[in-house]
Amino acid sequence: MLVQSVDSWITPVFYFLGGILLGLLIELIIFTRFRRSLSRVKWKGFIIISNSLRGIPFFWFFLLGSYLAIVSIPTDVLNIDLTFLDLLARGFFLIFILTFLMILAKMTNGFITHYSEKTEGALASTTLVTNIINLIFLLLGFLIIIQSLGIDITPLLTLLGVGGLTVALALQPTLSNFFSGIYIIAAKEFSVGDFIRLDTGEEGYIVDMNWRHTIIRPPAKYDIIIPNIRLATASVTNFGISSKEIQITIPLGVGYESDLEHVEQVTVEVAIQVIEQVQGEKPTTLPYIRYHTFSPSSIDFNVNIYSKKLKDRAKIRHEFIKLLYKRYKSEGIDIPYPTTVVLSKPLA
Repeated sequence: MLVQSVDSWITPVFYFLGGILLGLLIELIIFTRFRRSLSRVKWKGFIIISNSLRGIPFFWFFLLGSYLAIVSIPTDVLNIDLTFLDLLARGFFLIFILTFLMILAKMTNGFITHYSEKTEGALASTTLVTNIINLIFLLLGFLIIIQSLGIDITPLLTLLGVGGLTVALALQPTLSNFFSGIYIIAAKEFSVGDFIRLDTGEEGYIVDMNWRHTIIRPPAKYDIIIPNIRLATASVTNFGISSKEIQITIPLGVGYESDLEHVEQVTVEVAIQVIEQVQGEKPTTLPYIRYHTFSPSSIDFNVNIYSKKLKDRAKIRHEFIKLLYKRYKSEGIDIPYPTTVVLSKPLA
């Protein structure tokens, strides 16, 4: 009798351990070698698929081994009826479906991120987009579970509609930010990596956008959190849309005795030298100056310099002023400053 009892557990244990061992074999040996071979492929999509499947083969085979182990146990040992086995089969199937939907969500987010980087923001990739995709797959999984349990979803959808209206009224500010974020992404007015400046003076790179706010980071490396609804209604200067180069304008003035042709030549030479020094290459767009005003003590002009990187803007301005001041002194070019002449005459 004891031998018969032991024999009845051999098959379930075999299925359970077999599922674990087969899952480890596929995950640690076959799948690892598969990922290494994919790393040599130029198309990054294979890497995204591989990363999305990490750990899944072991889990699926563990799930399969556990299910086969349970159903192979003799009914007289655990007194399992057919109803329980049917519910168990549905449970394991639902877990498989949910993990499959999770893989699809990871792949979708991975491909969106990849093509956003490849197309330089033409396809939005933010936390808000990721959350929306995860929510869609979560709702899909929820509906599959409801349907598998034999529940009519029509009354549920009606209840969700009424409840959704109540929640929408209670969370109106939050939903305003949520839909403002969707509008910004759909309109493609901004994307992650753009440098923007609001009409209130805040400026920085867009780091991320979630369901409530957008995070921008100035060159000083601190974060500014702006509600999406404010960003959608504000006047915003986006330095990342129209041009790949950033214009830096520096106002200057020289004395009336200066040779303006010589001043222009020296100033442009210094500007080119600074660009080469900071960015390590010659400027794509040559700097230039434009005279514009006869001031009381100087002839004023603007120096226009173009930088390929927005983060170099402050450094270029800094180095240009230092080098130009030194060069003007060596060339004998005067940078005047306002003076006041006081005339006095004796009283009669």
